[in-house]
Amino acid sequence: MTTPPEDPRERFRTLPEPVRSEDTVTSLDTDARPLLDDGDARDALLREAGG
Repeated sequence: MTTPPEDPRERFRTLPEPVRSEDTVTSLDTDARPLLDDGDARDALLREAGG
């Protein structure tokens, strides 16, 4: 006996459970990093190039 294939859209017919605020992660401080003034301007440029 064969069963009919399930409708692949069936899993989208109900919404997932909402995320509770207790389950969330607090954000990190994203203030700019202090600039290091320890020498060559080229070194500082390369150090800060990544963002």
